[in-house]
Amino acid sequence: MSGLATSEDSPKTSGSAAGGAKTPWCRLLMIALCLAVIGSGGVYWWAFEGGEKWWHSVLLPAKATFRGKVTLDGEPLRGGQLMALPVRAGVPQSAGFIGQDGDFILRTDIDGNYVDHAFVGRYRVTVTQFAMQAGASPPRMTSPAKYASISTSGLSITVDRDASKNEALIELHSDPKVSSE
Repeated sequence: MSGLATSEDSPKTSGSAAGGAKTPWCRLLMIALCLAVIGSGGVYWWAFEGGEKWWHSVLLPAKATFRGKVTLDGEPLRGGQLMALPVRAGVPQSAGFIGQDGDFILRTDIDGNYVDHAFVGRYRVTVTQFAMQAGASPPRMTSPAKYASISTSGLSITVDRDASKNEALIELHSDPKVSSE
């Protein structure tokens, strides 16, 4: 028995044909299996547990409260709507419903819930006010038409991280009356 080597006596070889061929494939199979488990967990999290919403919130800028007042020819605009459209792509727009004293707070729709915040950044602004209508007649705009479009309003605001800086007075002016002589 002196010529036979047992497995206990034989030295371990790292590059043997029999042992070396199985080891890389086993490692690759284990790595592929781990990646598949992690990947399927990630897909489940993204699709069913709000992963997309979480990732989207990470990419969006901070939010802050923004208040203001809208006047028309120096008097408070009584009722209406202010739309704030972000200059930065991918940021949700905000809306402010103008009260009877001309005051508004910007609100943003996040997953079907309006929050009293706007995302930090620069916005282009439109302001519209419509008269109450009876019946099926089309609404009549009572605010100056030039403020209803982004391209003609000339209005803008900037929402800052510091809420104490987030207050604006938006002054609208009536369209000059054209006299016919």
